[in-house]
Amino acid sequence: MKVILNKNTNYDFEKLDSELFLIVGEDKVTAEHIVTKPYSYWKSVFLKVFKNPAFLISLVLIILIIICSMTIALGQYAIPTYPDGPINQAPSSEHWFGIGKMGEDLWNKTWIATRTTLLFTVIIVLIQIVLGIIIGSIWGYNTRFDIAFIEAIRFISIIPQLVLWLFIIFLFSGNRGMWVAVLAVSITNWIGLASLIRFQILLNKSKEFNIASKVLGSKGGKIIRKNILPSILPIIVQSIAFSIPAAIGIDSSLAYLGFGFVSVSDAKSASLGSMLTDLLSGSDWQIAPHLLIVPVVFIGGLSLVFYIVGKIFADSLDPKNHR
Repeated sequence: MKVILNKNTNYDFEKLDSELFLIVGEDKVTAEHIVTKPYSYWKSVFLKVFKNPAFLISLVLIILIIICSMTIALGQYAIPTYPDGPINQAPSSEHWFGIGKMGEDLWNKTWIATRTTLLFTVIIVLIQIVLGIIIGSIWGYNTRFDIAFIEAIRFISIIPQLVLWLFIIFLFSGNRGMWVAVLAVSITNWIGLASLIRFQILLNKSKEFNIASKVLGSKGGKIIRKNILPSILPIIVQSIAFSIPAAIGIDSSLAYLGFGFVSVSDAKSASLGSMLTDLLSGSDWQIAPHLLIVPVVFIGGLSLVFYIVGKIFADSLDPKNHR
């Protein structure tokens, strides 16, 4: 039996045949259950990123660059010791990136330089992440250490960052290498991320669920690890997305100032920064523009694809973007 009801309907419900209905009783479990689609946080994150064409293209490029830098020109010199061929030659089928001003094959030299710069970048960023998260978490959660951390950062920051880097590298001028540059940069590189995490923890630690966890006996480390850090993960990844291009830029800046961890005259190795500095120190690139185009494209391209991957991944970590 079908009954259409509206505001003008006058129907006596007592006349309805009770045999047409089935009384199921009270079901508290069903009443409290919210009927919705199944939700998995990490599944939603990866579905969102892998549906983004820019993320996929950038990720494929990063993988290809890493594979090429790890396999091409292994054990070879960046600059031939006894060049006996042409110089400043444009790209060709035999030399894809052309020949440099020292007679070197720019294809091999570029991948050697990329391998060195990527290694430097990964080390710098990993140290920044570890120090930034540990110091920022302790600083933000334990307010009794606030003054000590503030004074330490003031002491470190009183000297301009670049001047401090150059001073540390100059102290080890007799043994200049990648690890000296890593030490110099790592002294200050963690401050930005630590300050960001400290601020976010101050905002989040007074929320009701964190107070409840503390009342129930949870330790501070567990509250930070289980409650606070997952909620601020998108902000951390966003910061790291900027840190990778910045680390690549540090290599170029130090090399340009003559304090790079790879000497311009080093025949065995090279970095993208040393390649760029070597070219800008002369006028050969004006005659053969490909000499400048190759390192600039690699420095700019690496910075761009790492930033795109980090930015899109950070956005996908925000639960507000999942629905």
